[in-house]
Amino acid sequence: MDDCNLSKLTVKPGSLTPTFNKDITEYNVTVASNVEKITLNPTTSDNGASFSISGSGGSRDVPLKEGVITDIKIEVSSEDNTLKSYFVCVKRLSAKDAVLTDISIKSGHLEPEFSSNQFEYYCLLPCNVTEASITPKAPDPKNAVTVNGGKPGSPLPLNTGLSEIKIEVTSPDGTNKKVYIIEIARKPIPRYVKFTDAKASLDFECPISLSPLYCPITVKKSNPRRSYSGPIINELTRTSKVDPLTGEPLLPGWKVQDFQLDKTLATQLSVIPLSYGGTTEPKKFGELAGHLAECSKPAAQEDLSGKFTSSTLSRTLEDHKWQKSLQQVFDETSPEVLRKNSDSHLEVYYKKIPRPGQFHQQYNDGESPIDELQGAIHCMATALKFKPKDADHHLRLAMLLEEKYFAEDMFGLKKEEKDEGPSLNLQAKESSKEEEVFAICKLKGVDPSSPVSHHLKALDNEYHHLLDSGQSGKADHVQSLYVWYSKKVSQEGAAAHKAEDHESPLGQAYQKYLDALCIDESKAVYNFHVGRLLVVMGNYEDAIKRLEATLSWNSQHDMARFYLGLAISLSKEEWKKRGKEAIKYLLAGMELLLSELSKQANTAEEIIPKTTLFAENLVRTSNVYLLRGIIQLGNLLTCNEVKDAMSAMDVYHTAALLATQVLPTVCRGDVYKQIEWVLVDAHTQLLELLTKQQGKEELIASRCQRLSALIFNSTISGNYKLLELQEATCQKLVKIQPSVSYALFLLGSAQFALYENTPKGDAAKQQLQDAEHSFKASIALEGKTSEEKPQEWVTNQKWWIEFTKKEEDAKKAAAAPSTVPPDGGKVSAPPTNTAAASAARGGRGGAAAAGRGRGANPSSSNTSTQAKGDKSKHVCVPRPAARGGAAARGAPAARGAAAARGGKAAATPAAKKEAAPAKQEVNAPAPPAEEAKPVEVNKPKIVVKNVKSYPPRLGLARVLRAADQPNEAKQFYAEVIEMAPEVHDAYIESAEMLAKSSPLEAVDVYAKFPVSENPSFDDAFIFGEIIRILMKAEKFDDERLAKNMIAYGKVLGAGVLERYTKTLEQKNKNELLRKVYAGMNNKSEDDPDMQAFFKFKFWI
Repeated sequence: MDDCNLSKLTVKPGSLTPTFNKDITEYNVTVASNVEKITLNPTTSDNGASFSISGSGGSRDVPLKEGVITDIKIEVSSEDNTLKSYFVCVKRLSAKDAVLTDISIKSGHLEPEFSSNQFEYYCLLPCNVTEASITPKAPDPKNAVTVNGGKPGSPLPLNTGLSEIKIEVTSPDGTNKKVYIIEIARKPIPRYVKFTDAKASLDFECPISLSPLYCPITVKKSNPRRSYSGPIINELTRTSKVDPLTGEPLLPGWKVQDFQLDKTLATQLSVIPLSYGGTTEPKKFGELAGHLAECSKPAAQEDLSGKFTSSTLSRTLEDHKWQKSLQQVFDETSPEVLRKNSDSHLEVYYKKIPRPGQFHQQYNDGESPIDELQGAIHCMATALKFKPKDADHHLRLAMLLEEKYFAEDMFGLKKEEKDEGPSLNLQAKESSKEEEVFAICKLKGVDPSSPVSHHLKALDNEYHHLLDSGQSGKADHVQSLYVWYSKKVSQEGAAAHKAEDHESPLGQAYQKYLDALCIDESKAVYNFHVGRLLVVMGNYEDAIKRLEATLSWNSQHDMARFYLGLAISLSKEEWKKRGKEAIKYLLAGMELLLSELSKQANTAEEIIPKTTLFAENLVRTSNVYLLRGIIQLGNLLTCNEVKDAMSAMDVYHTAALLATQVLPTVCRGDVYKQIEWVLVDAHTQLLELLTKQQGKEELIASRCQRLSALIFNSTISGNYKLLELQEATCQKLVKIQPSVSYALFLLGSAQFALYENTPKGDAAKQQLQDAEHSFKASIALEGKTSEEKPQEWVTNQKWWIEFTKKEEDAKKAAAAPSTVPPDGGKVSAPPTNTAAASAARGGRGGAAAAGRGRGANPSSSNTSTQAKGDKSKHVCVPRPAARGGAAARGAPAARGAAAARGGKAAATPAAKKEAAPAKQEVNAPAPPAEEAKPVEVNKPKIVVKNVKSYPPRLGLARVLRAADQPNEAKQFYAEVIEMAPEVHDAYIESAEMLAKSSPLEAVDVYAKFPVSENPSFDDAFIFGEIIRILMKAEKFDDERLAKNMIAYGKVLGAGVLERYTKTLEQKNKNELLRKVYAGMNNKSEDDPDMQAFFKFKFWI
C-alpha cells in the first residue's frame, strides 16, 4: 500500500550513472549532441503504484535541448498517496563540446583521478615497460579523438624517463578542440648505465648523479646547455632558486622538461656493468630496462661454517628507568595480547606515513603516525613488564625504538611533547652539554656564534691547560665534551652520537638489543643487531667480533656478511689483513641491494607501501650504511686486484646514482646528510681516478666544478675537512684553467670559506690573503682569454708553488728508468682522501668541525672580524636572507659568491660560443664547455673568453671587510650594486658595516634596493632593516618609513608591524599609521572599511 519505490529504471539512449538502485534517487545521463529526446522506462515495485515524468507531456519521452542539462523528475505515488521522487539529470552535449569522459592506460593509473575538466595528468610505469597503450573515451561518437596524432589504443614508444602524451579531442562540428596531456614516467633504472660512445657519455651525464640523465630538466636559455636529472634538480632547488652548477639565479620559468633530450637518450647504445665483472650486451638505452632482470646474479656464497667463533657478552639484564617511563597502565596484562595491540598500532602507523615530498605535515593531537608508533612502543614496554625474560620482546621493543628515531629523522615526524619524559630528558642533557661547551669557549675568548672548528680548538686548549695544571679529572671531562661535540658533526653524524645516549630512542634501542642478547647469546639475530649498532657508533673493532659471532650461529646471514665487510674496511688495522675478504662481503651486499631495487623498479606500484620496520628491512637505499659500504668497496678495489668484480670507477658511479635517487625521498635530517657524504665521496674518488689518466684535463676541470658545486649545495654545515676538500678541488681546477676568471673566483670563495672556519692565527691570515689574491686575479682577467699567462696573484700562492714542484718531480720520475716492484706496483693502502674518511677518522682535532650552515640562527652577530661565522657554502651561490623581520638578523647573510636572495639577482653573464678555425671561444663564467664535448686527442682547444661579472667583486668585498678595510670593501660593494642591482647581499653587508657608526647612512644604502611589484620574503629583510633603524632613530617623518612598512606588511603580514604600531601609537603618529594600514590593504584612507578600522583603533 505504501510502497513508492521503483524496481527498475532504464533510459534510451544512454545509461544511468550510478547504476540504478531503488534507494538512490539521483542519476546522471550524458547523450550525444544529435539526440533530440530521451525515453525513460520506470517500473514500480507495487503494481498499484503510479508515476509521472516531468516534461514528458504524459508520455515517456522528454525533449532535450542541445548543450543544456535537463532535470527530469519521476514522481512515484503509492496506493495510499505516499510520494517519492527520483531525479535524472540529462546532459545533451553540444556539437561544440570537446571533452573526454575517461582515459585508461594499460599497466598504469592516472594522477589525479580522471575528471573531464582536468587536462593534465601523471602516470608512473615500471622501468621495463617500453610502450604504452592509451584509450580515451569520448561521450559523443562524433567527437574526433587522436593520441599523439594517431589512433587511440595504438602502442606508443616511451622514453627512458619522461614521455609526453597529447590526446586531442575535437567537437562534432569541428569548431572546438581540447588537449589532455599525460606525462608518463618510467621508474629509473637502479643500476649504473654506461653509453658505449664516449661523446654520448659526456653529453648526457647528469652533473650530480654522474649517470645518464633521467627525466631531464634543462635550464632555460642556458648556454652551453645545462641539464640535470629531474628528481635531483627539483630537490636541490626546492629552497634555493639558483643553478647548483653555476650559481646563476633561476628566473621564473627556468625549468624546461626536455622531452626531446629524453627521446634522444633512448636511442643511445648502452650497457650495464655487472657486479661480478663484465657488462650486459649493448642495447638502446630505452630498451635496456627490459633486460634488467638478467643483471641480477646472486653471489656464490662462501661456506663460512666453522670459520668464526661466538663471543661471550659480559653483561647482565638491566632495569632501565627510561623503560619504566614507557610502561603504561592497561586493562590488559597478557604479554601476548599486548604484543598484538602493538602490532595493531603499527599497522595504522604504516598507513599514515607521509609520502615523499609531504613531510612536516600537521596532525591533530593523537592522530599522527608517530602517535601510533608511540602506542606500539608503550604496549611492548608494558608487555616486558609482565614477561621480562622474553628475548624476542626485547628485540621487538628495540626495533620499535629504532623505528622512532628514523621516522622522526627521515619522515620529519619529530614531535615535541611536554609530557614525553625521555624527549625532555634528552633535550635537557644535550642543552647542558652544549652550555658547558659554550662556557669554556667564552673562557677562551671564543664567541658561541663562531664556527664549530673554533669551539673545538677552545676545548682542546682548555684540555691541555688542565693537564698542565695537574687537573687530570677535569681534563678528562673536557675531553669527553670534545668527543661528544666533535662526534655530533662527524660523518657518522647524529646517529653515532645518539646510539650511545640512553635517552635517545636509538640509544635505547641499542640497550634493548643488548638485553635480548644477554638473555640468549646463541641467536644470530640478537648478535647481528648489536654488531650493526656498533657499526653505527663507529666502534668497528667490537662490531667485527659481534658480527663474526653472528656468522658463527648463522653462516648464511647475508647482511651480517655485509656489515662485517663494512666494519673491516673502516677499521684501523683489520682492512690491511682482510681487505679481499671484505671485498667479497661488500660485493655480495651491493648485488643484493641492486637485485632488490631491480625487482622494485619492475613493479607497477608507484610507491612500495611500507609494511616492515626499518630494522626488519635493511636492504634499501635509505639504509645509508649500504651506500657507505659501496664506497668502501670502491676504495678497496683500487688497492686490491680482484677478478670477477666491477671496476672501482663503476662502483663509485653506482654509489653516486643510488645516493641521488634516494635523496629526494627523505627529509632533510641526519640520514640526508650522511647520504650527501656518500655523494661527495663518490665524486671525490672518481675525480681522483680521473687525475691519474692522461689527456682528461677538460673532463677533470668539469668534475672539479661539479664537486665544488656539490659541496656548496650540501646541507653539511661547516665541516672543516669538507672545506679543505673544496679548496683542493678548486686548486685542481685552477691548475688546469689558470686564466679562467670563473675558476679563480671559485678558488677565492673556497679559500675564504676556510678562513672563516679557521681560528685566528697565521694560517687564517694566509687563507684570507690567498682569497684576496684569487679574487683580484679573477677580476684582472676579465675581458681577456684563457690563453693569458697565469696571474702572479695565483702563481705566488704557496699551494701553486707546491703543486708545480710536485708536477716537476713527477715528470722527472717518469723520465727516469722505471723499477717495477714484484707485486706489480700495487698500492697496499686504500684511498684516504675521501671526505668521509678524513672527517670520520683521526684522533683529537681530526673530527669534522661544522659551523653555522644555512639552518643557522640568523640572530647571531657576526659583524666583527674577530668572530668569523661559517662560510662553508662559498662556491657560487648565496644563502637566502634571514626571513621574518629585522629583529631576526644580526649576521651577514652570506659570504659566498654571487648572492641572490629570492632568485632575482642579476645572473652571471651567459656563456656565448664563437667559432674559430682552430679554436672555440666561450664566454665565462659558465660550466666548462667540455661537458658537451667528447674527449679526443685531436680536439680543437677551447679558449674561454672571460666576461665581466659581479661575483668576484662581491667575494673581494667580503675579504676586505674581514681584513678590516671598510673603505675598500665599500667600493666593491658599490660596484656589485651597480652591476647587479637585485643582489641583496651587497646592500645588506655594505649597510651592516655602517649600521653601528652611521645607521642613517646604512638606510641610504638599503634604500637603493629596487623594489619589484611583487616583493619576496628575501626583499622583506631589507624593508625590515630600514624600519628598524628609522624607528630606533625616531625618524617618524622620514617618507621611507611608511613606504617600507607598507611593503613589509604586504609580504609578511600585519603581525610583523605590531611592536612598531604600539610605539607609533604611544608617539601619537596616527596619520602615519593610517597611511601604512591603508597602503597594506591597497585601499585609500577614505575607504569605508578603513575608516571603520581607524575608529576602532582610535586613530581618528
